Amino acid sequence: MRLKGRDKYKMHLAMNNNLLLQPHLPDTKKWTKKNFYQMLKDYQAVVVKPNNGKQGKNIYFIEKGQSNYTLSINKETKEFKRRYQVYTYLTEAIGDKEFIIQREINLAKIDNRRFDFRIIVQRLSLKSPWEVTGILARKGGSGYKVTNRRHHGTALALEEALNKLDIPEHLKERLVNNLKELSLLAAETLGQSYPKQTIFGVDIGMDQKGNLYIFELNLWPLLGGFRSLEDRTQIKRIMAYKKAVEN
Repeated sequence: MRLKGRDKYKMHLAMNNNLLLQPHLPDTKKWTKKNFYQMLKDYQAVVVKPNNGKQGKNIYFIEKGQSNYTLSINKETKEFKRRYQVYTYLTEAIGDKEFIIQREINLAKIDNRRFDFRIIVQRLSLKSPWEVTGILARKGGSGYKVTNRRHHGTALALEEALNKLDIPEHLKERLVNNLKELSLLAAETLGQSYPKQTIFGVDIGMDQKGNLYIFELNLWPLLGGFRSLEDRTQIKRIMAYKKAVEN
């Protein structure tokens, strides 16, 4: 499947063709009334977001309670008694734009805030192998469910993030290896749909049990988080790869 531009749903379908990636891909469907109701039936919480969105904009989190539904966007929350009320609200907010619905992953936390990982995967030429050139953690801002810096998230060096996790050393090493292997597999798989791509920003979340989930791959990943780290090793490597490709 050859793809052009940012289309999260088609990117999900392309990755879902790889059996090894399937366990790491949250259930994702196009935004329709039927799909929305089915996802709310299947899962405790879902995320509704733009199919071509970026920087954590216009992302809605919907959680099913015993007698109501809670919708969150940024730091605001709204309560609804019936699911059709949630659907009506979202339909008016979305308009005619393309959105997708994704199962929400109950992310692990650092300092009582949700976090995920951003992994940069690059290759020096279209025939070169993919390589991991940078990994960091992104800790969400207070009161936010999204983790990016635009919404007051904080970039953490990988080592700092791992030290904040209450897990044994050998499991930390395994986690890093799993992040690298999963990112490379995702890049290799999606790279077949984007044959001229030489960089991906892979966003991976970890749930409370340590399972890893790929949220999306970014075609033009922002690098501000890496630039903000005290250790400049990773951003220098990333930029060296970009420069080599451009030359």
